Amino acid sequence: MARTRIVELAHAAGVSVPAAQTAISRLIDREVLEAAQSSTLRVSSAAQQMFERGTRRIFTPRQMSGSDPWCLVAYSLPETLRSLRHQVRKHFLQLGGGMLGSGLWIFPEYLREEVSAVLSALGAREHATLFTAQQPYFPGTPQQAAGQWWDLERLGTLHRAFLESTASLDSSDIAPPSAYRGYVTMVDSWRALPYLDPGLPEFMLPAHWPGDESRERFLALSTAFQESALLFARSLLAS
Repeated sequence: MARTRIVELAHAAGVSVPAAQTAISRLIDREVLEAAQSSTLRVSSAAQQMFERGTRRIFTPRQMSGSDPWCLVAYSLPETLRSLRHQVRKHFLQLGGGMLGSGLWIFPEYLREEVSAVLSALGAREHATLFTAQQPYFPGTPQQAAGQWWDLERLGTLHRAFLESTASLDSSDIAPPSAYRGYVTMVDSWRALPYLDPGLPEFMLPAHWPGDESRERFLALSTAFQESALLFARSLLAS
């Protein structure tokens, strides 16, 4: 894709031309984009795989039922790999993991493959054992356990911020230019949430949890805008 076309797509979504140019340069530096020919760019193969995984996570948000299994991850890293401990913790938090204690994490079972992939990518798979577990026996209430293992206050704040940022979007306005801008804006506001929020079962969540409304809002807007937004993007690229 020509660099100028990428800038036009970004500008149509409300991004200034200088900001778009800067973002493209950063994506090239991070090897997300690479030169295909003298004047065109393409997504690198590694980034393409990352986008494919991200598409599944972002556009099909899941929530556990009360009977769904869990994935427990136990690992022990020697002192010589101290820096790797930080990397594992950072990536596990970004996957939506809950920390039960030092070297012990809990995830929904449906995130097992992603957890295993992260451990392999970091070179820590040989130090970790993954278990499938059924319903835990909590020391207190399920809500208390969830509040200790996950930062639910932060997650709730992020869900409410998404609801506020999309409150003015009109799902009935599917004119291609506005649908495209609304779609890109909405996805940008949402995309981190399905990673940080693992989709805990309802019985573990606080009352009036905003995640349910947030997820429903995203799915409704995505359904309303997607087709018109895609048509607009294709027309812009073909012009």
